[in-house]
Amino acid sequence: MQAKVQTDEELWILIKQHDSSAFAKLYLRYLNPVFTEIHKRIRDRDQAEDLTQEVFLSLWEKRMTSNPIGSLYPYVYGMAVNKVFNYFRSSKIPANFIDAWESLPEDIAQLTALPDAFKAAEIIEMEALLKQEHESLPEKMRRVYELRYEKQLSIAEIAEGLSISPNTVHNQLKEVRRRFKAALRKSSFLW
Repeated sequence: MQAKVQTDEELWILIKQHDSSAFAKLYLRYLNPVFTEIHKRIRDRDQAEDLTQEVFLSLWEKRMTSNPIGSLYPYVYGMAVNKVFNYFRSSKIPANFIDAWESLPEDIAQLTALPDAFKAAEIIEMEALLKQEHESLPEKMRRVYELRYEKQLSIAEIAEGLSISPNTVHNQLKEVRRRFKAALRKSSFLW
């Protein structure tokens, strides 16, 4: 006979009664999703593992005072986001991520909306990072980039318009992509 799968609510009731086996079930249920969310944002696997453990330790320590409603994943996810946020704050990296996060409207910070809020903060950070990198490009390289991706011109049209070889246009675009990827790697994104 197959054992009945307990809901999060049922497990939480047992956890509040200090049932460590119920906590172990919850831990196994959410370990991989929580680790994955943290590791997406923190390149260091060991640090991501540590933060994941801290999330579950904190969940256990707060079991008597916390009263999540429904699925526990939004609550645990919120704890993970806070751990990542505190990690960035204490590491002072990246500042523009923290600014983007803090500038989100307050109503978006509801636990059920945190995955969307985190994605919105990442998009804001990425756009700011790429804009900064775009502005730091040498003038001719920036012009090639703008003609290709903003004006949607072909490589041949750019080469003709700027009186340079198509190979030069191709190399300049390749260098722009390399610089953009390098900038993103230095941020909180995993690529």
